[in-house]
Amino acid sequence: MAPISVTALSFTEYVMSGQRGRISIVNDQRRIYLSSEHWVAGFYNPMRDAMRRAANSPDPEAELEKAVGTALDHPRAGQLRAFEEIKAGFLPWLLETRATGVPTGSARWHAGDLELKVRPHLGLIAPDGTRAAVMVYVKEPPLTQESANVALRILQQTMDDVLPGATPLVLDARRGQAFRMSRRTNLTKLDALIAAEAAGYVVHWRMSA
Repeated sequence: MAPISVTALSFTEYVMSGQRGRISIVNDQRRIYLSSEHWVAGFYNPMRDAMRRAANSPDPEAELEKAVGTALDHPRAGQLRAFEEIKAGFLPWLLETRATGVPTGSARWHAGDLELKVRPHLGLIAPDGTRAAVMVYVKEPPLTQESANVALRILQQTMDDVLPGATPLVLDARRGQAFRMSRRTNLTKLDALIAAEAAGYVVHWRMSA
């Protein structure tokens, strides 16, 4: 049986959805990944593209406004509010970092029959030369440190491929809150949790077929 391939962020959203929400979220993700309609999967793409442009623009706010404009020009339910909230959280955070964009690579992470596609949405370099590989979470429910740790650990394990020497970050864009891995995190327990959740994701995906 072929492995199941989704993004690391989709998997993180599954982990944070709770026991009752997991069947529903896998059904939704399965519909998106298997859809032949581009618009189904592209709800947040204009804003994600604008974030990357903003990191290298002398006027980052203008780049984000362009994305908001697409939601005005081609209305989709909830998109305008989502884009405005993302802009309101992301722009102050980006300006505070004083960072500029750098290219990132991509990687594949495997656990049993689950393959996760890992590609940071942003690569950033700060004025002091430190770099960060940033996975950007854009959904409405607030991200927690516990859920962010899942994405951070996967990003941490693929850093040599995506942006060597960088610090992994997960940004809750709507709230402008960046998460990083605490040095006190028990990686053995976290790895066990991720392995168990990966197995659960595969079961839920195949049951929803």
